[in-house]
Amino acid sequence: MPVNMNELDMISEALIKLDRMNVQEFNLKAAEYGFEKNKDLLSTFTFNQIEELTQAIIDHKSFTVDSYIYFFNGNSKYCNVLYKPEYNLLFITDKTDFELLKKVKSDFVTSISHELRTPLSVAKGNIQMLRDIQEDEKYVQNIKKVEKSISKIENIISQLTMLSMAELGLYSPKVDIFDPVKLYEEIYSDMEGKLNAKKIKVDFECTSPVMKEDRFIIYTILRNLMSNAIKYSYDNSKIEVHISDKNLAVRDFGIGIRKEELPRIFERFFRGVEAVKVAKGSGLGLAVVKHLCDLSGFKIKAESKWMVGSYFEVVLKD
Repeated sequence: MPVNMNELDMISEALIKLDRMNVQEFNLKAAEYGFEKNKDLLSTFTFNQIEELTQAIIDHKSFTVDSYIYFFNGNSKYCNVLYKPEYNLLFITDKTDFELLKKVKSDFVTSISHELRTPLSVAKGNIQMLRDIQEDEKYVQNIKKVEKSISKIENIISQLTMLSMAELGLYSPKVDIFDPVKLYEEIYSDMEGKLNAKKIKVDFECTSPVMKEDRFIIYTILRNLMSNAIKYSYDNSKIEVHISDKNLAVRDFGIGIRKEELPRIFERFFRGVEAVKVAKGSGLGLAVVKHLCDLSGFKIKAESKWMVGSYFEVVLKD
């Protein structure tokens, strides 16, 4: 399909029609960046992945990247560079404002997190000191309640921070090599008190001696799923936890989720009508799980029957 560059002068993207590495035509936005007719493409701009772009044009293959672009006429911008070989078109989209906004959001999240944690840390220290010197059991119990509330606030701040970082794309998954059994044991140890309080048994199965995933992400996903399972399980029931190199899954035999509420469970702060009555919570756990799955390219499946139980599976590899 022929491209009429004159019709594209009003759009905000720079469009350049190429004949291999030579500029044939361009719109007004591209002219602002210094592109000229019959001029070599590489004499106008450069960026870190310029060699990959050049090779893609030579091989007539698609190419796209976000990078800082340095235009030789004096402009410097953060852009998306997209080459479409079927049309011999190069698209350059200015994303500088978006990148600046992302940084402002990141700084805001970091600042708010820090500003909230500082007074909480002071309060927590003072509460611990009061607990150590207080002998009256009546006051000790009240102090423990305050301490528990502070820990809950800290947990909410941590989850909101993680959720915001994931949404802004400020956390990039990495590949760690780790023992999934030890990871599970770490989570179990942290939750042993809650399990014992409700007399819940955990049936654990692991078929993979080693995992190659982002350990922090796997830990956070599994911990949140187990925490939810414990929270909504009946006393004297059980939880099933399965880990393999292809998936991880958590099943409980608790109150379950109503059919009409199931589509909303990954929404931030959403909690079912009965869930509010059964256990305390922020409604952030599953939202964090969903965003971390999206960030890592995992698929999460949820099945539930009201008053029977719930099953969550995270598919790591198809």
